[in-house]
Amino acid sequence: MFDWLKKVRKEIKDLNISVSSYQKDSVIQSLPTVAYVNKAKKSLESGNYAEAEEILRKALDISQQDPLVFRYLGKINEKQGNFSQAAEYYARSAKINPQDKEVWLRLGMSQLNSKMFEEAITSFEKANKVSPMNTDVYTGWGMALMRLKKYKHARDKFLTAVKINKYNYTAILLSAVMEVRLCDYESAEMKLAFLTKVAPNESSTYEYANLKLLKSNYKEAEMYATKSININPQMLPSYFILGEVYSLQKNLEKTEKTFRTAISNDLENSALHYEWGKAYLRFFDYEKAQEQFGISLQQEPDLIEAKTALALTHAHKQNFTLLDGLKEKYGENVYIQEGIGLERYYAGQYSNAVEMFKKALRTDNKQTYNYFNLAKAYSKLNDKVKTREFFDKFTLENPQYLKGLVEYSRWLVEICDYADAQRKLRKAEKLDGKNFDILNLMFYCAYKLVKDNVCEYNIKEAISIANRIEPRERFIYEKEYNELKGILENLQGNN
Repeated sequence: MFDWLKKVRKEIKDLNISVSSYQKDSVIQSLPTVAYVNKAKKSLESGNYAEAEEILRKALDISQQDPLVFRYLGKINEKQGNFSQAAEYYARSAKINPQDKEVWLRLGMSQLNSKMFEEAITSFEKANKVSPMNTDVYTGWGMALMRLKKYKHARDKFLTAVKINKYNYTAILLSAVMEVRLCDYESAEMKLAFLTKVAPNESSTYEYANLKLLKSNYKEAEMYATKSININPQMLPSYFILGEVYSLQKNLEKTEKTFRTAISNDLENSALHYEWGKAYLRFFDYEKAQEQFGISLQQEPDLIEAKTALALTHAHKQNFTLLDGLKEKYGENVYIQEGIGLERYYAGQYSNAVEMFKKALRTDNKQTYNYFNLAKAYSKLNDKVKTREFFDKFTLENPQYLKGLVEYSRWLVEICDYADAQRKLRKAEKLDGKNFDILNLMFYCAYKLVKDNVCEYNIKEAISIANRIEPRERFIYEKEYNELKGILENLQGNN
């Protein structure tokens, strides 16, 4: 009897403790799930996501109609990067309580991170109706539009976000990025200059470096890309800018050092090898470029950028197999356009080749090898004016490229412009004073000029060029050499 009474009293005592605990946790005493939500919040704040989720699932056993339970389940998944699952929970919360100011924003951001861009836009629109003129809503809205490449509309959203909160540096940065995409470089310049002064970080300095690169201000592009890396050595895109700057400036040592530094910082991936390959293309080193594109595709077999670039390196070897599988779908890609031009050139379709090389230059005017391609195509068409024009453009842009100077000189010899050929060859000689092709051409030009204007000094200079060629069998103008020696002997004999 007494044992039974003690047991009843204990159960009543335990019940009182449980009720007191519930009343302490619960804000709305009539809604039991709120107690679970409050407990889950504490676990969430301490980073114990598994415990928080377990508590909230218990709340679901009580009621499936509490929007807070779903909202916090969404928050747990969002914090863990499970954006698709987070979006599902936020959507259920919003359905139960469509007036929640926060849930539409979080739903939109989760959908954005899940690449559900159209759905995200709808969520941000609803968020704006529930909570008009919220800077975060407009920022997220702009980001969704940006991912859909609706750059003008995205910029408008970011600018509205800035009007609401002038300290929303993310929105300022993204509006500048959109202006770069829209080629409004002056507006972008003002915003990025401001950000790099008041809120410099790896992103703002990188974007400013990118803008400077687009404006061909290589010195400042290098400076801001370096700043970005100094702030965060893991900022891979900044290494890409440095690699492009150095390769455009034809500094091979700095170019290779940049990519090797990125790898030493554990940043190796397919994109890095693709960019490294692009850098080698600017040096016209198609073998090394092909090697880098191959590594890129080993790491990411479906990377279309690397596939198109690899097709170009093959086209330079007159192998158009890869090009055939890409040119229909990716005809607007500069490497594909250049590859098609080469295919037409080697097929003897020189006018069509000219058309494609010009199209490639319109797509990317930094692909200066197309000047060289155009010069060769126009030479086949016997258009001396255009051939000279594009050889001049190419050698002006690439004065250190030996092959360009040699090919230009060969063509000048073909059209009997020996004086200009000699000038080009002297520049080439400074790059490689032991090159047999250069020395042979230099001798021949000197020989032809002497024939037009006999001069003892010029004869001796021509003979000295020939005497520099060792082994002698590499010299191909022995007949002309002996002729000059004879002329020289006659001149000296007459004196």
